[in-house]
Amino acid sequence: MTELLIIPSLIMGAILGFLEIYFVHQDEPGVWFKHALHALPTMFIFVFIGMNIHWAASLAGINLKETFTIDLIVRVVLGLIATIKIASAASLAGKLGVGFRISHALILGALVAASPYIWDLLSRFIPSL
Repeated sequence: MTELLIIPSLIMGAILGFLEIYFVHQDEPGVWFKHALHALPTMFIFVFIGMNIHWAASLAGINLKETFTIDLIVRVVLGLIATIKIASAASLAGKLGVGFRISHALILGALVAASPYIWDLLSRFIPSL
């Protein structure tokens, strides 16, 4: 079993959470603070699960094999769920199609799915982590 990645999850969650807030502020001026109140915590959850798939699955009583294919499928599904959540939050605010760009939700969903791989690249430049 692989180690539990807490600090990397927090760092990547903060980066992607603030990116989501930036996108919302850019797309929907005036409502970004309300969106930010739920953007950061949910982004932390998505990234934490994506970086600790097997631990999260074991909490749900699911025993997954540790293979690249299964990890990739779970991360892609998680990225799709994140995209739907981000787009849904914008549509609940009544802004989808008016001010919010669906491309921003797709970018963030892809970054959620790729966050463990992005962290792997970033960690090579940060030797203490």
